[in-house]
Amino acid sequence: MRGRSAEKKGAQSLGRSRGGYTTKIHMIGGCPDHGMGFVLSAGEKSDFTIGKKLIEEFQFPSTVEYLAMDKGYSGREMLKACWNKNIEPVVPPKSNMKKPWDYNHIIYLYRNEIERLFNRLKNFRRIATRYDKLDIVYSGFVMLGMIVLLLKVLC
Repeated sequence: MRGRSAEKKGAQSLGRSRGGYTTKIHMIGGCPDHGMGFVLSAGEKSDFTIGKKLIEEFQFPSTVEYLAMDKGYSGREMLKACWNKNIEPVVPPKSNMKKPWDYNHIIYLYRNEIERLFNRLKNFRRIATRYDKLDIVYSGFVMLGMIVLLLKVLC
């Protein structure tokens, strides 16, 4: 047929949230300037379940001692997943927890480094607006953005 493009087949991590169709990037960051691994999920999916799966499947270097996380990842199961990897989780408990735990406030301050990495990634318009429908294409541009940011640091 004329004027029609080929049907795109593959995973699409697009999900409806308050802001429309969105995609979440769950990332494990190593240094302020680069991420070590990431997973895409639909906008309405829970951070907790995707984050737990990412931690369980990721091969951390032996030098990693702490893992600073957002409150969306707080939960006893997430703490156990980190302890199983011999990593100390640094995540504040949610305000409605009946038995809150203590966490390292100093190391938690470094969590903003991953937020700054996301801010630099969002400077790439193609990543910020998600023009691509398929996960594989969007993941490629996120990787390309991380490579460009890492090269800026090294050069």
